[in-house]
Amino acid sequence: MEVRIGVSLGPGRSSAVTVRDGEVLRHVSGPDPAKLLGEVVRRHPDAAGLVIDVSSVLVEHVLHRHGELSPVAMIRVVPRAATDPALARHPDDVVERLVTRRYTVPGGHDLFGRELRPIDRGALHAVCQEIRQGPARHIAVVASGSPAQPRHEREVADALQAAMPDAEISVAYEFGGQGLAAREATVVLNAALSAAGGKILDVCERAARGTPFQIARGDGGWVSPSRLRTLPVLGIGAADALQLQGAAVLAGADDCRVLLDRAPHPLVGDVRHGLAAVRPQLVAGLGTALVVPTAALTRTGTSGPGDLALVKADRPAEELTCVGAALSRPTAWLDEIAFIESTAELDRVRRDAQARATAIATANGATPGSADVVEMSTVAVPYSPSGTVRVRVRVAGVPDA
Repeated sequence: MEVRIGVSLGPGRSSAVTVRDGEVLRHVSGPDPAKLLGEVVRRHPDAAGLVIDVSSVLVEHVLHRHGELSPVAMIRVVPRAATDPALARHPDDVVERLVTRRYTVPGGHDLFGRELRPIDRGALHAVCQEIRQGPARHIAVVASGSPAQPRHEREVADALQAAMPDAEISVAYEFGGQGLAAREATVVLNAALSAAGGKILDVCERAARGTPFQIARGDGGWVSPSRLRTLPVLGIGAADALQLQGAAVLAGADDCRVLLDRAPHPLVGDVRHGLAAVRPQLVAGLGTALVVPTAALTRTGTSGPGDLALVKADRPAEELTCVGAALSRPTAWLDEIAFIESTAELDRVRRDAQARATAIATANGATPGSADVVEMSTVAVPYSPSGTVRVRVRVAGVPDA
């Protein structure tokens, strides 16, 4: 019977559990995350898996440790710059205060990838030169319509890299999703957390002493440390999803509603097929919406599926997080817009999205051939031409031994 380890790193106190067949063998905690992680690895050198949740530490950096975040230069690629100062900034203060300087490059596409305006290469060159003369080397780029056509974002990224080979660039098309504000928040947070996320992973690697590990992501799955170094925002919000999954595992339920004892109001969330129900939304604690999905939690009393048994989470939150981490799986998520004219074309779009999501899950550590679709939806986009659909696909696999 294999043992798996889940670890949750906190800003003040960290926890770890060892789990075998859904049963918690040992739960330990302490103030020093490196010491704690080193201890559990030393006790279980042959553990079948080690998954670490860093979501609380990432949020702590964003909210309270600004000095350890990277200064961010923000570039929007849109047909024209905002004339109203309120529209020129991000609507959420938690995002706006991370941006040291904003720039606009004329260009962009519409929802279907049609070019609204050719990219202004003269303006792009001027922006690159201005950023190069400043202190920021972490740059966030978002272009209108990039989920359908990322060409302008790629051109901006290429120009920035040529002008500043040492720059680290976050581009919105890597995350998918819809909504300029949510996509902008995602790339700004990703850029700001770049250096801090790398330092957190350095601590984990030293403490793990060569033991392979994975990092929990916001949808309750996990990604490789190398992937999180590039996309640290994927780790935000993981604790909520892991707590739902941990409570379900301890209750022996693959499908259930979990009641979490949260102040000031208890919250509930669904678990389906052993995975927390997630969606792109406002992230708890940050108060800003991201395009990367996190657990869909609601207050008690909110109506939900009547076919789900209710499970009350009666263990400490940090223990549930660790259990959920220990037994999490590699996952992938796609959220895209497509235009279809027939049922056959809809089937093709769905198959293509499933194939790409499966490839991502396999790259995240799923055993080849083990990834299954656990959620797929195609819904019409309101106020759009007939045939416009939003495609969401979620895939989970079995960890590659």
